[in-house]
Amino acid sequence: MNPGEALEQARTLWDGMLEAISYPNDDQTISLIANFQAPAIRDQLMADIPGIDEPMDRVLLAQTHGGPQWSRVEWAQQLLLHAYTHSNTKHSAPILTAIAYVNWWEGRGSKAHQFLQLALEADPAYRLARLSDLMIGTGMVAGWNMDKDRAFRPWGLEAS
Repeated sequence: MNPGEALEQARTLWDGMLEAISYPNDDQTISLIANFQAPAIRDQLMADIPGIDEPMDRVLLAQTHGGPQWSRVEWAQQLLLHAYTHSNTKHSAPILTAIAYVNWWEGRGSKAHQFLQLALEADPAYRLARLSDLMIGTGMVAGWNMDKDRAFRPWGLEAS
């Protein structure tokens, strides 16, 4: 399969999971884990989490004009945790790094750091985890958290 087709197939699977109300079956979960192993696909799938149609780099760094769909972000985290429980150590670093990003977007830098440390324990050479940990370690705050209208609000505190 060419890279464009692989990316489209991965995005279709991920979008279906994000729109579903139940956990994926084992085959879908294995496909998701496999998709996160390819950096170009991983980055796009991470950027698809908040449901914002803006450039990938702006989404990943939480520097978008629009705000994220927080219930979608929370569900994505549950799906990623589900995938992590089905992955072996060799394949867990990308999933753990994506979970770290979700936590960072939600203003939980310490928790994001913990997930990045787990990713680095799984794969000490995993570059995205290392770079992300340095970024978060400098105290960089996700842009969405600088705006009360776009910042994450824990369940029960969301605006109507």
